[in-house]
Amino acid sequence: MSVVEFESTPSRTLQRYYPWVVIGIAFLTVGVAFGMRNAFAVFLIAVIEEFHWSRGLASGALMLGSVMWTLAAPGIGILLDRLGPRIVLPGGSIIMALGFVISGMAHSVAEFYIGMGVFMGIGFAALPMTSQATFLSNWFIRKRGMAIGTAASGIGLGILIVVPLTQWLIAMYGWRAAFFILAGVLAIVVAPLNYFFQRQRPEEMNLKADFGDPPARPSVGSMKAARSDGPSLKEALRTWRFWAFAVGVLAGAIPLHMVLIHQVAAVSDAGFSKELAAFGLGLIGLFTAPAMIFMGLLADRIGRQWSYLLGSAALMLGIFLLMMITDASRSWLFYAFPPFIAFGFSSRQSLYPTIAADLFHGKAFGSIIGAIALFIGAGAGIGPWLGGVIHDWTGNYYWAFCVAQAMTLASVGFIWMAGSRDH
Repeated sequence: MSVVEFESTPSRTLQRYYPWVVIGIAFLTVGVAFGMRNAFAVFLIAVIEEFHWSRGLASGALMLGSVMWTLAAPGIGILLDRLGPRIVLPGGSIIMALGFVISGMAHSVAEFYIGMGVFMGIGFAALPMTSQATFLSNWFIRKRGMAIGTAASGIGLGILIVVPLTQWLIAMYGWRAAFFILAGVLAIVVAPLNYFFQRQRPEEMNLKADFGDPPARPSVGSMKAARSDGPSLKEALRTWRFWAFAVGVLAGAIPLHMVLIHQVAAVSDAGFSKELAAFGLGLIGLFTAPAMIFMGLLADRIGRQWSYLLGSAALMLGIFLLMMITDASRSWLFYAFPPFIAFGFSSRQSLYPTIAADLFHGKAFGSIIGAIALFIGAGAGIGPWLGGVIHDWTGNYYWAFCVAQAMTLASVGFIWMAGSRDH
């Protein structure tokens, strides 16, 4: 039976089944997108070896990508409100794929920056959890934490699979061919799935939110989240809560992305093999997948702020353990830090969209979360660039990771302030 036939004859089975299709495609999309973006950590080493660029110069391509992601995010949010995920997400997948093709053909800094910077950045802007949250928050209200956490767990699985796979592809076929293969996955798998099966709202299929379950007695937070109108972008920008949340997001994204991109190089500098260092990033992905689901459930149970505090504490501990890896004899540290980084990672990717939906859900939510994505994208660009620059200045990652610790602590204060209920 086709999707069209399903839509014309809604049933109890469809009500229970299709929300999982929505979550599943979001899971796959963010997994592929984030896995490929974080695969830059292994491309970084291969590109530096071929072109003999500094780490700061090579990392600058990812920073440019984050700048383009940042600049594109508000427009992506508006397009999601107007056109929905069936148009925007496949478009982003194709643009990101073009960026990988251009990167694989690059022979100069300018060409590499155009591919990994301009095209990859714009395409990726349509795919992260902020974009997924614009329609997941329509499909799920009381179970929003669970749904967004489950979809976000795809990020961990994507990193677990794509990063080591990319290292293997580079070793077998070269880094250029690896770029082309990843581009094919985006264009042939991710784009069609979103075009044919993703939906903006359950009402488009005559379905109801939360699997059609009758609503329980609403809490203050869920009542606010369930409002259908919500603030406009202009109204949200006039509130102190928006800016507290935005600054917290920026301060939280910088250390996370600094560590995700530079931990492979940091572990390699300590004397571990490139393959083992890439496996370390894969371990982060392994632990991130269940951590995302757990964080979503935890956020529904104990609240977003306490969950974010616990995740940030885990991130700081993970960074501390990574800083202690000074030589290859400390192998236990190599296996100790990934679970904590993963738990910290989950507190960002699953809670930022969830908190934003709790605060600003409504008809303009795509535009509002697009504005929030400006700060996520800025942090994702500043973090890797700053890590590379500080490394070039000091010769190691010690002071870069010290900055990451301070930024993580600052983010907790701003997120806590944004989520306070003193209306």
